[in-house]
Order: sequence, then structure tokens, then C-alpha cells
Amino acid sequence: MDVISFSGPKMKASRTIVYMGLLFALSLILKRFTFGPSFLQFGIAFLATTLMGYYLGPVLAAVDAALADQVGTILGGGMNFPLFTLNAIIAALIYGMFLHGHKVTWWRVLIPVVLVVLIVNIWLNTWWIDLLGTQWQGIIVQRTIKNLVMIPIQWFLTFTVLKTLERVQPSLHA
Repeated sequence: MDVISFSGPKMKASRTIVYMGLLFALSLILKRFTFGPSFLQFGIAFLATTLMGYYLGPVLAAVDAALADQVGTILGGGMNFPLFTLNAIIAALIYGMFLHGHKVTWWRVLIPVVLVVLIVNIWLNTWWIDLLGTQWQGIIVQRTIKNLVMIPIQWFLTFTVLKTLERVQPSLHA
């Protein structure tokens, strides 16, 4: 069994630390490009979480996503609700399990996108929004339709970005 350590060999690798910092910053930037009411937001911040999973693996991606979520909330002046941070962790874990160390294929990208949309975006986010006072019965239809429409969009964007990175990646490691 692996022990999570912030001083282990993987964390000491300067490339890993640099990737974590860059993806952390990318996440903060992409979260600014979100629009719509709080219960029905559209954005591209999922790409940063996807890249965290792809480059860092599930555990480090989860740590990076949690830190980015907390710092983004503090910088954005929003209310800190830790269960939304749990969503960031779960999404990063899912992306990391399916994408890290694997060749990018259409189904290898589709499966985590569908899992994140169904489990995190539709189920958990709606549950947390309900806990915050907006009744789920009034928003579930709109949220479900929006998220189901987003599956092919997120899949296409994620697949395109990862395939492009897969092609240029050898030159990044030179």
C-alpha cells in the first residue's frame, strides 16, 4: 500500500511541483470564465481538473484540485462550502484514474467525463445546492438537461486537448 507523503520522491521531482503549480494557476484562471446562475453554471474549468488527472495521477490531482478550489473560493470572495471541495477532489480522482499513464482514446476520455457529469455535477452538486437552501426539485430538470448536453462538449474539448498534448508531449520532456 502506498503512503501519501508530501516529501516522497514524487513530490520532490521538480517537474511534478511545476506541473502542480501551473495547473493550479490554470484552474484559477479558467474558473473566471464561468457564466450563468449559481445552480446552472457553464464554464471550462473542467479542463484544468482533467489536465491535473492526466499529468499528476489521482492522488496529486486531488490535492491540487482541492487547493485550487479553496484558494479560488477565497480569492473569488465566495462562500466556503467544503462539500464543493469534495466534488473537486472526486472529479480529479476520477480523471486521474482513467487518464494518467494511459494512451488517450475516445472511450478512455468519455468514461471519466460521463462519470464526473453524472456523479459530481448532477448528483452531488445538486445535493449540496439543496443543502444550501435551493430545493433540488426546482433545479434538477434544468441541471440534468444542461449537464447531459455538456457531455459531448466536454468530451470533445477534453479529447482534443489531450490528443494535442499527447502529440507534443515528447518535445516537452526534451
